[in-house]
Amino acid sequence: MRLSDISKTRLKSIISNFSKTSIMVVGDSMLDEYVWGDVRRISPEAPVPVVNVESHSYRLGGAANVVNNLTSIGVQTHLVSLCGNDETGSTLKEQLKNAGCPTDGFVSSKTRKTTIKTRIMARHQQIVRVDTETIMELSNEETTLLWKRFSECLPLVSGIIISDYAKGVISPAFTRKMIVECKRRGLFVAIDPKERHFALYKGVSIITPNLKEAHTVLSIPFAPCSNDDIKNIGWAIVKKLDLPSLLITLSERGMALFERAKKSFFLLPTVAQNVFDVTGAGDTVISIYSAAITSGAKPLEAAFIANHAAGITVAQLGTACVTKDELMKVCVQKND
Repeated sequence: MRLSDISKTRLKSIISNFSKTSIMVVGDSMLDEYVWGDVRRISPEAPVPVVNVESHSYRLGGAANVVNNLTSIGVQTHLVSLCGNDETGSTLKEQLKNAGCPTDGFVSSKTRKTTIKTRIMARHQQIVRVDTETIMELSNEETTLLWKRFSECLPLVSGIIISDYAKGVISPAFTRKMIVECKRRGLFVAIDPKERHFALYKGVSIITPNLKEAHTVLSIPFAPCSNDDIKNIGWAIVKKLDLPSLLITLSERGMALFERAKKSFFLLPTVAQNVFDVTGAGDTVISIYSAAITSGAKPLEAAFIANHAAGITVAQLGTACVTKDELMKVCVQKND
């Protein structure tokens, strides 16, 4: 199959089927806080701007943003994650409920904080980011509770997305156990990876690293790449991790798809008209790709749709989602 072989009829059918599929997201949830204001002077205490705060807003981050992306396009979703027993955790759950996302799969930790990333913004320009988080491996009690939530949801889904932000939920023991059980059931497994866990991902359906992460998989220094370089890196990752498919996101250059069975390599140029903020773009890509695959798409069709979804979200400030109607419109128009 080539990009030119993708038909409007197929795209409409795949996107229409989103509401018929169900996906579980497992991983590190977080809250993105935006403090909005303006800068009118420099502090007399240090050479730094003074931001006069005008308002606050919140966005969903990490695994919570993946679930939000799926819910926004009509996919039936389940979230298995962990948060602290704190005010930030309560706000995170409230934001999920407001977006129509599930919260019953959360495990409340007695020992860790809910991750919150606070961005200080002055006239849409980020001044500084402040992270409040606890990064450590799961306790035995937390692992047991998460496995219980996972096991309860597994019979209800067509696939799972593991959203690894290296905050602790995606521990080696828990991840291996999940992947083994999913393989036993023949379920689709997609992983948004983090560098330190690459060895855990061997044999899953697909991983979606960015180009820097792709270099890390192979333990090679990150450097500017030609298309041939990307092709060589991708096939080396497919071989090393025994992957049926690999999708490398390339920021403003688009994405690269590798299919092992067909020995196919596709470079999908970006369709973004404007790149305003890439925050959360990886969440959008893995969400839409997984929704498409579990709705009957072939890998190239799924990547095509995901690429167009990312083109919409990077034109907005902060983490953002697309709707089914927006996706239908942009995919069909771009394919005319």
